[in-house]
Amino acid sequence: MGLDRDQVVDAAWHILQTYGLGDLSMRRLARELGVQPGALYWHVANKQELLAVLAQRMVAPLSTSSTGAPTTGASPAGTSPAVADDDATLLIARFRSAVLAVRDGADVVSVAHALNPSGMQPTPLLTAALTRAGMDPAPAETAALTLVRFTLGSVTAQQTRESMDLPTATMAAEFEAGVRAILA
Repeated sequence: MGLDRDQVVDAAWHILQTYGLGDLSMRRLARELGVQPGALYWHVANKQELLAVLAQRMVAPLSTSSTGAPTTGASPAGTSPAVADDDATLLIARFRSAVLAVRDGADVVSVAHALNPSGMQPTPLLTAALTRAGMDPAPAETAALTLVRFTLGSVTAQQTRESMDLPTATMAAEFEAGVRAILA
């Protein structure tokens, strides 16, 4: 039985979740799969591509609504700007939760975001929600990128504090206040 891309990604996901990003090397991944490191490059071009795939896995649930319906970014008939703005707030909160749920999640998503800032979720969904809220497309994309970057910074700080056994009790409220300030 040959190695396939899903096996590579699944094994990388396992290493990330169990040991963290610091232990996710191509050599370690190859050892885990019982292959030579060169075999991995038939399935992913390099570690950055692997991290981008892991980041996409992490944020994939954002592409469906909380009811499981696909989120297309299209504006339902009669959607008010206030509802669309609430959509952006809920979406960025879901993004934060998804990234926080994965060990070193902010670091992984930051790599993918750096490679494709406007195409990596949740940026397109946030841009669409903010456009529905009444923003012009260019400022909506800027606001979406700002929200994503703020969220990644917030999650990095929280995950770092957690790894050092420092208190994080106020971080969710601080994050929410920051989102409100950005969207004001």
